[in-house]
Amino acid sequence: MNFSLPRLLELAKRRAQPITVFDLETTTNIPYVAWMGVTEVGLLTIQPDGRLEETSAFVDPERNIPPFVRELTGITNKDVRGQPTWDVWKERFHEIAANHLVVGYNCLPFDCVVVVKQSERYGLSGTEFAQVLDVKALPGVSGKLGEAAAAHGVLSTTFHRAMADVWTTALLAEAVAEKLGIEALEASIAKAASFGSGNSSPREEREKELTEFYAAHGQLPDLDAFGEAHGIKRSTAEGDVTRLIEASRMPRSVLENPAVQEWLAERIEAAIGVCWVGEAQGRLKPLFVHFEGDAPPGFDYTQLRLALGMRGTGDL
Repeated sequence: MNFSLPRLLELAKRRAQPITVFDLETTTNIPYVAWMGVTEVGLLTIQPDGRLEETSAFVDPERNIPPFVRELTGITNKDVRGQPTWDVWKERFHEIAANHLVVGYNCLPFDCVVVVKQSERYGLSGTEFAQVLDVKALPGVSGKLGEAAAAHGVLSTTFHRAMADVWTTALLAEAVAEKLGIEALEASIAKAASFGSGNSSPREEREKELTEFYAAHGQLPDLDAFGEAHGIKRSTAEGDVTRLIEASRMPRSVLENPAVQEWLAERIEAAIGVCWVGEAQGRLKPLFVHFEGDAPPGFDYTQLRLALGMRGTGDL
C-alpha cells in the first residue's frame, strides 16, 4: 500500500518527532504467557520531513504457531522458521518506544505489552513507551479494526497481516483527524501517555494483580478470597477478569464453565429470537430470566456474557 497521510505528517511536523505506526502478529493473543511469540512485524515511520519508511518482516517466534492462528493469519511455521528472532528487533523497538510517537490499534493492552515482554525474554529490560496513540481510543472508534475502519470509510480486504493492519490503522487515524481535526489525535496522545506511569486506579491495580497471578500460576486466584481482600464482590472481580479477556490478556477458559457453555451454545440463538425485542434488544436480563429456571448449575451472568461473546455480538 502507499497512500497519502497528510494529517499524520502535519502531526509529525508539529511535534518535530517521528511517528511510527506498528502492528505485530503473534502466536497467541495473551501477551503475558510463556508461549507468546512474535511471527511478523509491520512498521510505518513518518518523518517530520515527509519521508515514509516501511518495514515488514517475518519473525521466528521459536514457538509453534497454533492451527487456529495459522488459519487466521495465513502465517505458517514454515514461513517463520529460519527468520531472525525477536533478538534482532528488540533494540530497534526499544529506540522507537523511547523516541517516537507510537501509533497502533488496541496497542496499549496488547502490542506495547508484547514488545516489552518479548524484549525481556531476549534479555533487554527497561523498554518504555513514552508516547502512545492507541487509535481504538479515538472518539467514535470502537470494535475490531476492520469494523472501525469501515465505519470511517477505510476499506481493506486484508487483516491479521502486520503491514496491511498498519496501513489500515494509519488511514483510520487520518479519517478521524479529517473529521475532528488533528487536535483529536493530540488529545488522545495525552491520555495514552499515562501508559506505564504508575498512576493506576484501584480497578487497574486489581487487573494487574490478576494478570500477574495468572502469568505465574496459569490460573486465577480464588475470586471470593480476592474480592474479600480488595473489598469488592465476587461479581466485581469476575467483571475485572472479563475486561482482561476482552483486552486479550487472558483466555476465555479462565471463567468458562464448559457444561454451561455447551448448554447455552445449543439454545442461545433461539432465545435471542424470543427475548431481544424492542427495548430488550441486546440486554442481558431478558435472556437471564429466560434461562435461569432450566439452566445447569453454574449458570450466571458471567457465563451468559461469555456465551454472547462467543457468538461475536461484542456483548462480553
